[in-house]
Amino acid sequence: MKNIKKYLAQYAEQHIVECGTLLLTDSITKPLTFEHVVVIPAYKESPDFIERLLSSPLIEQNVLFIIVINQPDSDEDNNLQQSLADFIKNSGNSEFKHESLELISTNKSSSFLIIDAFTQPLAVDHGVGLARKIGSDLALLLKSENIIKSEWIHSTDADAHLPNDYFLATQSLNQAKNISAVSYNFTHVSDDLDIHTANSLYETALRYYVKGLTFAGSQYNFFTIGSVIAFKAKDYAMVRGFPKRSAGEDFYLLNKLAKLGKVEFLKDTLVKIDARTSDRVPFGTGPSVANILQLKINKEAYCYYHPQIFAELKTCLVHFNSLWEHRLVFESWLSELSTETQQALLEAKLDGFVSKQKNNNQTQFNKQLHVWFDAFKTLKFIHSLREQKYADIPLEQSIELAKF
Repeated sequence: MKNIKKYLAQYAEQHIVECGTLLLTDSITKPLTFEHVVVIPAYKESPDFIERLLSSPLIEQNVLFIIVINQPDSDEDNNLQQSLADFIKNSGNSEFKHESLELISTNKSSSFLIIDAFTQPLAVDHGVGLARKIGSDLALLLKSENIIKSEWIHSTDADAHLPNDYFLATQSLNQAKNISAVSYNFTHVSDDLDIHTANSLYETALRYYVKGLTFAGSQYNFFTIGSVIAFKAKDYAMVRGFPKRSAGEDFYLLNKLAKLGKVEFLKDTLVKIDARTSDRVPFGTGPSVANILQLKINKEAYCYYHPQIFAELKTCLVHFNSLWEHRLVFESWLSELSTETQQALLEAKLDGFVSKQKNNNQTQFNKQLHVWFDAFKTLKFIHSLREQKYADIPLEQSIELAKF
């Protein structure tokens, strides 16, 4: 709890903390307590997902849905955002309202907590990362006051169809001290055959990438999709929350959480995601699908990482096991790896890491090495090998050649 209090005082979005504090002290007609919390950023969204939540069995499970209705300051039209806010307000009774915050109770046991992040738009370079952070910071405040009972903050999106066992999956992990976050299994669905096919191809690429990391022995072998993750509140506070980024915020949050504990893959709990193109973020699923559709029009193949990259990564990670005992003869140790891997590690400044950590004992050295060679450096390593020797090849060919 100390870490949570420190985060709320020093790193949380203070405006939302102030509004949340008023929510806690204001007189509300029914007891303010919820079993679960789900944070959903919404930009350019129709009310369809609210209707879906209202008809879902999850609405009977005493859930607080924090809806962060947002838009960047590069967009001057807030009509869709205002329409969504009005729709939610009309779906129940207003229990609390102050500035950018309004609590709407439904006729079930759950409620919607609307955060208005569109009347005063968010900085365009902060985008969805800040939207997720605002919602999660508020969830953390409510957790700190025992308004939220669950240890978990769930993160999803408007295009996600949450399964009936959505909360059971994380409840079963409450006592698992070595798990800091989870990633739900997922599949993309669409009635449009072209979009469905493009999404399936992109999804295949995502699974191929995680399989490649697993084959290589990387401990950062998890999916980084913001609509299918959940994380323990105390760990969210320890890593100082979502980064304020217009895209990739899910990747960077999980990268930090993976240094505290495992990111567990919930294989048996499936979240269905509406397959669609999108311009809401500069990269990710929507832009990738749009790119695949354009490739099809141009009759070009969708290319992805060469499988030999993951073989090189595996050799590198195995070689790391002997780095501590050879730390004083680093250049000799490095020379045993391929030329491409040597260059990638030098670009990442492994020599600097070894110099700083050489006086640590073996256990501490290897622990720091795991933290240093994280998901981001792993991705940079992969990109270095791609640029040096192993250019992307058609995804089907990558899968065919892969040994995993």
